[in-house]
Amino acid sequence: MPFVLAEASSELGGMCRTFRCGEHLYDSGAHRFHDRDPEITKDVLALMGDSLRRVDAPSAIRDRGRFVDFPPTPLNAVFAYGIRDAGQIGLDLVRTLWRRAGSFASFEDLAVGRFGETLARRILLNYSEKLWGLPADQLSPDVATRRLQGMTLRSLAQELLSPSRRSAHVDGSFLYPRRGYGQIVDALRRGLPSESIRLGCQVAALECEGGAVRRIHCSGGRTLDSPERVVSTLPLPGLVRLLGDVMPDEARAAAGRLRFRHIRLLFFRLRTSGVSDYASIYIPDPAFLVSRIYEPRNRSAEMAPEGETSLVAEVPCFPGDDAERLAEDDLAARVVDELAALGLLNPADVVERRHHRIPNAYPVYSIDYARDIRVIQAALASISNLDTLGRAGRFVYSHLHDQLRFGKDYVRTLRTSGTSDGGSSSWTAASSG
Repeated sequence: MPFVLAEASSELGGMCRTFRCGEHLYDSGAHRFHDRDPEITKDVLALMGDSLRRVDAPSAIRDRGRFVDFPPTPLNAVFAYGIRDAGQIGLDLVRTLWRRAGSFASFEDLAVGRFGETLARRILLNYSEKLWGLPADQLSPDVATRRLQGMTLRSLAQELLSPSRRSAHVDGSFLYPRRGYGQIVDALRRGLPSESIRLGCQVAALECEGGAVRRIHCSGGRTLDSPERVVSTLPLPGLVRLLGDVMPDEARAAAGRLRFRHIRLLFFRLRTSGVSDYASIYIPDPAFLVSRIYEPRNRSAEMAPEGETSLVAEVPCFPGDDAERLAEDDLAARVVDELAALGLLNPADVVERRHHRIPNAYPVYSIDYARDIRVIQAALASISNLDTLGRAGRFVYSHLHDQLRFGKDYVRTLRTSGTSDGGSSSWTAASSG
């Protein structure tokens, strides 16, 4: 199936890249490959061979000087907060029994309705507000994930009465490449013809005629003419802007309301052999800019040289807010101070640092986002040869195994329908920006 991949960046991978600092390797996020789709897992294992290993390293919440399992197991959450808070958490969970099940107006309603006010605020609402940048009562219930399904009064009773039935840590086991998540992208690229990949090729406009994309205008005056099919992984609001007047006013207004949360990523090389045993540590306290940290060597020993380790901190932001405007040096100093206050880092151990901006990392699920998506999708449906894929392209909070499933199913659909059978070219417009 012939194609051209237009990538705005100088390298492939988008949010699935691995960076280098001397002998240290670190990813563009706290990535894990989840074994939740047997067919996709089989494909990735075949692609990676023995480079992909199973890792057993749980995640945790750092709150008020304590570590709490994340996702939380009921017994751990109760014991971690002391007798007084444990009693309040238990009472809140009892009260949830009298709340009617059904639809929830917001993520705050869902969290409090299922887990009670105390626990919801401590481990869900504070962190979610920091990550997504909106008050919890302005977030859609779709923010919730299956990670917290085990946090119920029934599961707490089971853990107390039957230790053998204690909840397993659902994120404690995952697959990970020996030398970073970017190895998966590298392996995929090796299977593609190099002449089909155009790096540094920013899509500037999509020219439509007769209900189809007829020309793709790229940076540097380059054009891609007469595409049979266009598959866009561009951020959905950006795609709408590139289409210009082809999109109706209501679709452009809907796109204007959609927002992404960006990440400022800070890497710290440390002259110590280790900080913790956790894969990721979440920081819900709103007093701190940092939302999550991870220690790359806890994913693979090959991510750091002997006798050293590193920490990677994530700071979510919107364009123009305080966290986004901070100069690199000021942000790094602030993050070091925060991690020291949390007991996660000794400033004297910091040898070197790096900074990266990760745009469009999280699609923000505001209350009305689903309605806006439907309006945009209805408008895009009128363009016969244009489809969207990817986390940003579909404005869906999903993971790599989901993206690989979307891509595989899409190609399968093309083959089944007889599209792109070897005649004309099929253009794919992609961008990490």
